[in-house]
Amino acid sequence: MTIKELPVFYFGHLFNVLNDHAVPLDKWLAEHRLDKAKLMQPGANISTAQFDALIHTVLMKTELQHLGLLVGQRLQIAHHGAFGLGILNCSSIRQIVDFVQAYLITRIPFIEISAYEENDEIVILANDVHWQGAMHRFVIEVVSLAMLNLFLALKQRHPDININRLFFDFDKPQYHSKYQMFAPAQIEFNHGFCGLAFDMKWADFVLKDVDPMSFEQAKIMCDLEKRKLSEHMSVAGRVRQCVVSKEGELPTLQSVASELHMSARTLHRELSREGTSFKELLEQYQAKKAREYLLAYGYSVSKTAMLLGYSDTANFRRAFKRWYQLTPSEYLDKHAAGGM
Repeated sequence: MTIKELPVFYFGHLFNVLNDHAVPLDKWLAEHRLDKAKLMQPGANISTAQFDALIHTVLMKTELQHLGLLVGQRLQIAHHGAFGLGILNCSSIRQIVDFVQAYLITRIPFIEISAYEENDEIVILANDVHWQGAMHRFVIEVVSLAMLNLFLALKQRHPDININRLFFDFDKPQYHSKYQMFAPAQIEFNHGFCGLAFDMKWADFVLKDVDPMSFEQAKIMCDLEKRKLSEHMSVAGRVRQCVVSKEGELPTLQSVASELHMSARTLHRELSREGTSFKELLEQYQAKKAREYLLAYGYSVSKTAMLLGYSDTANFRRAFKRWYQLTPSEYLDKHAAGGM
């Protein structure tokens, strides 16, 4: 998914962390032709390329490789604007999960949230569709600490709510001892996915002191922000957003074109201009979800095929082998032997 510009909601916290660690902020910004005053204005954006270059420069410093933990630790529920207001006024954790799935993109684009139930737990996965390496670790750490702070806010009203475990798809970092801030949750590195899990019993527990009117107002504001963000997306990015929002369904070129207020022919032409196609984008999504359904959710091959729109399991097996060079059963055997 291509997003040309990113919102800068959390740059104030980033700047404070860098100041605390004596990073020459003005020089750092000047090197990337950025103005601090403009970045701190409400509604400001930064190009994705500039953001990536800025963070990469800082992560090159040995003493700041844990920058994601430092920034995430500062993100309290009140710092998320309308997004935080919505979360604070959800009536249950299940509704919080649904809200985060729908609107996290307004705060941290490129992170897609999915959730499933397994062994008396609700498991939430965070899928990064853009960043890699140290940048990926940085963003996932920010998201993880922000989620931890959310649960800590819930604990003030409901002391027994806890995160059972957190898992990460990257190797244990040299500064892994700093992950003690997630205690008492169990921590696992080099997992096949990034995410967290908590007891199923809390999913529909009625949360206290919420205001339904404030929740609806927050949804309205987040919807406006989501539409504004889509203006900075490529057409391929907007298509992916539509496909992701229809999990469990199989959108067609015509249905997505209608949602984007254009004809199927126009959508096909715009995607061709960007060097891709609806079929390619749909298959990219299907390949990711197939891996997720089989490895994380533990679904059967036939159920996975059905959920991804394949009426014939044999066609799904052929598609899977094209994506991963292994059949689904071979892929599962490989990961069962070597871990996810």
